[in-house]
Amino acid sequence: MTKEDFTLGMKTERMTDIALAFKQTGAMLAAIEMELFTHIAKGAGTVAEIAAALGIDAEKADRLLTACKSMDLVREVDGKHENFSDVERYLVKDSRTYFGDYLDYMAHRDYSAWEDIADNLTATAESDEDDDRTYLSMMQDPATAREFTEAGYEASIGLGHKLAKEFDFSQYKRWLDLGGGSGCYAIAACERHEGFTVTVLDQPNVIAVAREFIDKHGLTERIDTTPGEFFGPEYPTGYDLATYITPLQGYMPDKVIAALAKARDALQPGGTVLVVDYMLKDDKTGPLDPAFVNLFGVREGRYLGRVNTGAEWAEFMTEAGYVDAEYRWFTPHQLGLITARKPG
Repeated sequence: MTKEDFTLGMKTERMTDIALAFKQTGAMLAAIEMELFTHIAKGAGTVAEIAAALGIDAEKADRLLTACKSMDLVREVDGKHENFSDVERYLVKDSRTYFGDYLDYMAHRDYSAWEDIADNLTATAESDEDDDRTYLSMMQDPATAREFTEAGYEASIGLGHKLAKEFDFSQYKRWLDLGGGSGCYAIAACERHEGFTVTVLDQPNVIAVAREFIDKHGLTERIDTTPGEFFGPEYPTGYDLATYITPLQGYMPDKVIAALAKARDALQPGGTVLVVDYMLKDDKTGPLDPAFVNLFGVREGRYLGRVNTGAEWAEFMTEAGYVDAEYRWFTPHQLGLITARKPG
């Protein structure tokens, strides 16, 4: 009996592509750091023009361009190079939706740690320290908090506008944005909807940066800020909407349920909790990015977070005292959107 072949039509090539994907990361980050895509957008088209803009010789520029063309980041038309449309939108500095600095920041922050996955999984945890301390300790340094928060704004303002288009914030009056970071979600929602105010809660060094973004957008009368922690003092009360937009993958289920219960106490009866976070398919066959985030949540034998399925999120809502839990994909390759209601 012939054994069924479950491969995807490739043999060693597929294994090689997966194992050596770091080469794509290095080449792309080099192009971002040298502002290759920005120079092309500004009119540098030939190899000679691009080399002059980058300040390197033509042979070096040609090698970088060859790599970028091989990755479908750049193409050449009649001797002139141009960016692919998504590169033009997201990796050109003058673009409103640019997030190249965020990719550069995150990749350099985590890159070397991916060499240690096997060690992380086989290690025995040496400390029972709560797994929420990593973020808290990072945000104690004003410079680190600024870099993290500014990168988060750059990466998420576009996502904020997508959420504001798909979720009707205008049906609410008072919104508590928990772990609201730069305020980008509140900013986007306020720019698209009227009739509500927002309180952004986060670490003091984070909200100091958030206030700058809020002021820049002229929204200080609608968005205020308050320092707070997920597991510190009780949240302010009297809200009809509470949100956790992308911070909860940094916690294990018991902590997630505790945070959700704490948000419930901040809501008026009948109020809504909204979670946007990394989510796995219910059969845990992907998507790829959440699967990687989930794997990366184990460090030196300790759990620094977990990515959950939609069904698990619904269970957490029930355990935290909510009703009518629902979940769906917000960005099908990465994020789920989960809602539930406080009884009453």
